[in-house]
Amino acid sequence: MGYRMAVLIFGFGSFYLLIRHLPQYEFGVWALFLTITTIIEMSRNGLIQNGLIKLLTSHEASQANQIINASWIVNLVYSVVVFLLLLSASPLLNKVFDSNELGDMFMYYGITILLLIPFSQFNYIQQSKFSFSGIFWSTVIRQSSFFLAVLVIYLSEYQITLVQLVEIQAICTLLGLIIAFFSAKKFLQTAWDWNWAITKKVLQFGKYVMGTNLCSLLYKSMDQLSVGYFLSANFVAIYNAAVRMSNLIEYPSTAIAEVVYPQSAFRTSQGGDSAARSLYEKSVGLTLAITLPVIFLTICFADYIIYFIAGPEYAGAANILRVTMLFGLFTAFTRQFGTVMDSSGRPEVNFRMLLFILIVNIFSNYFFIRYAGVMGAAYGTLLSHVIFFFISQYYLAKVFKVQLSRVFSSMVQYYGFGFSFLGKTLKIKFGVS
Repeated sequence: MGYRMAVLIFGFGSFYLLIRHLPQYEFGVWALFLTITTIIEMSRNGLIQNGLIKLLTSHEASQANQIINASWIVNLVYSVVVFLLLLSASPLLNKVFDSNELGDMFMYYGITILLLIPFSQFNYIQQSKFSFSGIFWSTVIRQSSFFLAVLVIYLSEYQITLVQLVEIQAICTLLGLIIAFFSAKKFLQTAWDWNWAITKKVLQFGKYVMGTNLCSLLYKSMDQLSVGYFLSANFVAIYNAAVRMSNLIEYPSTAIAEVVYPQSAFRTSQGGDSAARSLYEKSVGLTLAITLPVIFLTICFADYIIYFIAGPEYAGAANILRVTMLFGLFTAFTRQFGTVMDSSGRPEVNFRMLLFILIVNIFSNYFFIRYAGVMGAAYGTLLSHVIFFFISQYYLAKVFKVQLSRVFSSMVQYYGFGFSFLGKTLKIKFGVS
């Protein structure tokens, strides 16, 4: 939760400054760049992270070195292939989004791709060992250094180019990599032991999870990509102002999922599907307990929030924010659905489900944007969330015997725990017996 909060705070801080410093068109291009690079980075996680953790928890300790080395090889090959694809696709991306800067930005992003190979590996290894402090500090350094650089640019009123922003991003990734190395050093093995059969297992598991992550990210990003394609980068800037705020609601769900996944993988291997069901119901209940008050307050004060975070020229994003905040009602369920599928050895189910809903999302965005403009992207994506929710709940109830009543019961219990903890804390603080 701490490192997700670091991403939230420093990422929001950078957004807050850049949306005021950059012209609306340039900020729209930057938002498109971040959308595409996020898809790339999270696809890497899907290909390697979950497979590495799953194999390490289900295989003998003597095979750990082979599993880790296999993940290094897969990571390197993935990074090279992605960079070559970006270089070859840059002219097309420039044309599709009517931008001359994206091609050069992706060329310099190659430096970050290279640095992310060891950066991600070190964090994956630490997560598999249930060691999260190194992940926290490497993320804090990477995110905070970029925020400080943007702050200096903003205060000095320096007219920075988008390519220079990408170069700063690479430098900040290097700083995070140094911290990640020293925190993961105690878990690293110098002996080289490689096995092709183990590598195939990493790929076999990872291909479904990567496909799932790719579908999930395209699903979440299709609204912005569609706005950029059908409308313009200026509308992307307006839409991103709303989505950036509504995306904050996903951080508790993501943080809980990252802690639950290794536990769920271990418990499922020991106790079967019933263990996964219990973790699903409790983790969704906890996520809802955290996010529901935020969703309600944001919908009520959307106009003031947009004015504060983006300024009066983005006032049109308030109604978009009201709709996109409703996504958070379903994110808790869909994120933990993926966790249960992967940890129980069913990544192909998660992949097929997300591929289907991605196709639904593409058509719904096309239809609603055509008739409702930029607001249509929010309506189309909300409809997709609703469809995904009902299908996933049907599957979970049928296979895992999940009950929504237990989910909401867990949510109420967490509120009880929270109020009880707060009451005890206040009594101690003020000396009430």
